[in-house]
Amino acid sequence: MLPRTYYTEQDVRKRQIDTLKIFNEHVVEINENSEYRVEFSVDGKNMSLNVVLGPEFPNEKPSIFVNPPIPHPWIAENSNQVVGAPGLLNYTQHSDLGRVVQAITREFQRSLPNLVSSDDKSSDVSPQPNTSAHSMMFPELSELTVDELQEVLENTDLQDKLLENNPQLIKLDLETEELMSSIEEIAQDNLSKQQALDDLKTDVIDRISTIVQMKMNYEELHRKHQKLAEMYDPHRIRECLKQAALKADEEAEVIAELFLLGKIPVETFINKFAEKRALGQARRAREERLAHQLAQLDRATT
Repeated sequence: MLPRTYYTEQDVRKRQIDTLKIFNEHVVEINENSEYRVEFSVDGKNMSLNVVLGPEFPNEKPSIFVNPPIPHPWIAENSNQVVGAPGLLNYTQHSDLGRVVQAITREFQRSLPNLVSSDDKSSDVSPQPNTSAHSMMFPELSELTVDELQEVLENTDLQDKLLENNPQLIKLDLETEELMSSIEEIAQDNLSKQQALDDLKTDVIDRISTIVQMKMNYEELHRKHQKLAEMYDPHRIRECLKQAALKADEEAEVIAELFLLGKIPVETFINKFAEKRALGQARRAREERLAHQLAQLDRATT
């Protein structure tokens, strides 16, 4: 068998359920993660196995029930529970649930017609040890005595040897190995693509960050544009010129009052007064020219 990677108990439970669906064709989920029905047929007769997974599964073996109840050495007396299947007797947490159930269904499909036939002839023959069910899958059992069969039942080493040498189980092991190899190849392929996926994810995150930064820069430039647009709006400029002209006239009046009060000499008065008056007239002229241009623009656009 291939080496098994460590999994959590939940992962192992899910994997066991996956093997149930892989190795058996008609699997119906009754209760999620805890009960499943495996349907099969024997000589045209519909049958099923109810597979119940307890809370401690896969550390404890599953409970398997056959419906309808049938006579078989693997079935508990006065019950429909399967208890004598080798896969259940030797069950460990490393067993494959799907293979265990598959072996049970195949055993019933092979041995049930012979068991029914044997029951029909039971009144004409002497009681013999019932080994026909096992001999279908393990022909060598038919050559053993009851004591030897009991020894096999109690000796796990003999059971392991019997299972290891069985051609059908060997074939099943090979099929399982091939399936596990295929699953591992798919898993390795997925892992090999993980780096490319991570790189694409990183690239997308970087592009999103770039877009966010560009949006922030755009919003900042938009605010500056709005501020400059308001600052250099022709109507605002006209208002500023008007206010500046009034300010220059007020400053000229202040200079004149200072001169009249004798606080500044004539030369200073003449220079500063003339400067402020000229500045005010220039600003007023510009304001009037801009007002005229804005009025023409308004008439052209209406």
